[in-house]
Amino acid sequence: MATLRRRAAATLMSAALLAGALTACASDSTEPEVPTLTIAFDSDSAALGYDPLKYSSNQRQFYEGLYDSLATLAPDGSVAPGLARKFEYNDDNTVLVMTLLAGVDFTDGSTLNAQLVKRNLDRRSDPALSAYALFAPGGAAEIASVDVIDDTQLAVTFVNPQPGAEINFVGIPGMIVGKDAIDDPSILDTRPVGSGPYTLDASTAKGSSYVFTRNPEHRNADDYAYDRVITKPILEPSARINAVITGQADAGYVLTSLAWLAESKSMGISQVGGTVTSILVFDKSGATSAPFADERVRIALGLAIDREKFVEGVHPGELPAVNALPSANPGFSAQLDADYGYDPDRARQLLADAGYPDGFEFTVVSTDASATDLQALQRYFAEVGVTMNVQPASSTEQAFGAVQTTPLGYLPLNWGNPAGTMFGVILGFANPHGTVNPELVAATQAVAGAVDDQSRASALEALNIELVSSGWVIPVYEQLTTWVYGDGVAPVVFPTGGDLPLLSSFTPAS
Repeated sequence: MATLRRRAAATLMSAALLAGALTACASDSTEPEVPTLTIAFDSDSAALGYDPLKYSSNQRQFYEGLYDSLATLAPDGSVAPGLARKFEYNDDNTVLVMTLLAGVDFTDGSTLNAQLVKRNLDRRSDPALSAYALFAPGGAAEIASVDVIDDTQLAVTFVNPQPGAEINFVGIPGMIVGKDAIDDPSILDTRPVGSGPYTLDASTAKGSSYVFTRNPEHRNADDYAYDRVITKPILEPSARINAVITGQADAGYVLTSLAWLAESKSMGISQVGGTVTSILVFDKSGATSAPFADERVRIALGLAIDREKFVEGVHPGELPAVNALPSANPGFSAQLDADYGYDPDRARQLLADAGYPDGFEFTVVSTDASATDLQALQRYFAEVGVTMNVQPASSTEQAFGAVQTTPLGYLPLNWGNPAGTMFGVILGFANPHGTVNPELVAATQAVAGAVDDQSRASALEALNIELVSSGWVIPVYEQLTTWVYGDGVAPVVFPTGGDLPLLSSFTPAS
């Protein structure tokens, strides 16, 4: 890293100047450099504590440093063994038998066994654990029971056939916490209890700088190039990219619209598509704002947005999106572009039909990352008579809590695992009032149960159409996920089909 080279140069210069006086004790006066990677990220990945199951796939990179998953994501996008070294199905794909690794220890001193995994999976009905919504009652991969066979084997029985269910145990949904955290989950409010390749260092400053130290006993410790990883949540986009440019961070997740700045400073840039930033309607019941209970109102807001001009003005280089799914997804529908694209006259008519000919007013909470976008969207809503007040979040906790108190939010959605996104975010985290949409549930279950490419594409298209036509999701633009990095880091790479680099993929430049 450039940072390491600068520090090393300073150390060598000091040693040369003082060599005569300090020859006898030089080995005691200088500590060796620890290979360190500092990452600038756009959010606080531990705002709700260290229970990985409270988070979505956007926090996967952070938590895969602290926890192991039952299955892992390989660089080629395939599913690989994790804590479960073998997956075996019965004839009708309703029962999955997992065979676990032996000798896996957690930071609380407990050891991996089938009973511990069962107790983890038995948390699936806890509504606070959004990552488990996939397995909970009504979820696309609903688990009927988890039964221990012996110390290293357990059987997971699904309500419906689940061919290839191991993909649902990749990343956060498959992460296992140690026994102390199962006995008392409140422990996770202040510290992680995992078995991952890193442990949380005492120098961590929550909300400011999370310091991971390599766990040399981890079976895959050599797969990680750095002895220490520091994640800095920097919410303001310009500050985040400047942290990389100035060497405060070695790599960072940045807005594509700011990539030119990194390029002008000869920084490395890695990009991939597939994430659709969307307005998520949290309140489909009218609990926080009565108009949002009407599907016509939600659709009208989508019709009011001139996405072409929005992208040109706020996110140059990105792709305007009317589809909820990315343009390369097999469920993409050109018909949605025609039926739900920019049409302010139709938006006004739908609002009048819903009983709001003069519009209405509501408030949303913004973060540093979303403020500019929401302010730009205000004008489009205003043109059809709707006033959206944008209130800056006073804290990370208020930003997360807005899902309960405001009618909508603004989030990037990754669709690498559609069933996981649906039950972890759309039907889970972003549906706090428990609104039921049988069509969305059925479409998600069809995606999860698809046995071939044709049926999967058909199910994805049905899901895409229902998301948009119901107004549960109002897509705005498809973003290129952009990471920038300094000259001490090798080019950042993405797993095939994914938009978040694996923590193990970060390596020093050769």
